[in-house]
Amino acid sequence: MSDGMLDRQGSYESDSLRLFDVIGRSVATFDRARAGALAADLVWEPGAITSVAIAGMGGSGIAGDLVAGAWRERLRHPTAVLRDYYIPGWVGENTLVILSSYSGETEETLTIASQATERNAPCVAITSGGKLGTFYRDMGVPVIDLPPGLQPRAAILELLVPLVVVLGRLGVIAPPDAELDDARTVIAAAVGALAPMVPTDRNLAKQVALGLTDAVPVIWGAETTAAVAQRWKCQINENAELPAYWAVLPEADHNEICAYTGETPVGGLTQLVMLRDPHHHRQTERRFDLTRDLITPSVGGALELAADGATPLGRVLDLVMLGDYVSLYMAIARGVDPGPVDMIGRLKLRLAETGYGRQPGPA
Repeated sequence: MSDGMLDRQGSYESDSLRLFDVIGRSVATFDRARAGALAADLVWEPGAITSVAIAGMGGSGIAGDLVAGAWRERLRHPTAVLRDYYIPGWVGENTLVILSSYSGETEETLTIASQATERNAPCVAITSGGKLGTFYRDMGVPVIDLPPGLQPRAAILELLVPLVVVLGRLGVIAPPDAELDDARTVIAAAVGALAPMVPTDRNLAKQVALGLTDAVPVIWGAETTAAVAQRWKCQINENAELPAYWAVLPEADHNEICAYTGETPVGGLTQLVMLRDPHHHRQTERRFDLTRDLITPSVGGALELAADGATPLGRVLDLVMLGDYVSLYMAIARGVDPGPVDMIGRLKLRLAETGYGRQPGPA
């Protein structure tokens, strides 16, 4: 492929769901999501909450990981992200359960909703409709309504911003106004710098995408960027329809580092992407440097990307925006439509045929 491919307007005709337009409207989306969450009627006092469980899958669940990462050492109450059919034994009447399902029909999240309401846990739903937006609204669960018609992975701001606002309003985190303002600034800058009309020689996302398209991306993060690495991996899987993998330092230094010793069958195909935050723990910074130096001879290449932003949330979303653009450009470079996720739909059809499950739809 030529470097000029991503600068030709006709290259983007394969984007059937116009995901580039969706990401281009991120600032307006951010403002709408923030206003909607501030207007939601929450009936509990902050002092009533002693723990938090965030239930969600796929694009609806990663918002919880990103927020927990941005506030990891500043959370006032224990917080967990749930990605299966069961809630832990500690969830009870003082546990805030946030039910995050863009479609409102995610079976894992609905199963958790049933258990949480049975335990009289205070619940808040963030959804565009479905059973979560109807049945549970009728049960008295406050619902933050999202606009319909998006792929869940493209609705990251619709899902993440209300989560931040709710946690702030209920005292789980300190008032987040300054962090939200910084995040909005970062998002606006990313759209201006990474959009399709910005040529490849000045567009970091296009440059990174061209370097990863014919490779096996391995994304590493740490602390605030740990969940961002997972987001990159998932976006490459769904948008570019390519395998990608993620890991977290320092844990990767206790196991995965051993996979990059000498020559391996896939080593030359591996492109390591290290997502760094200037505010990482100093020992984490050393680990990034030393690990890179040790494994670089055994991989096809290593790329370091540093987060920009005045606050942890701003830095998280700076790298999220970059990764989302990268995955979309990888799809265009491959001639792949980044919108449909046919394999997920096929799996849901088979689950529905078993007699236990719901009709196929986005998570």
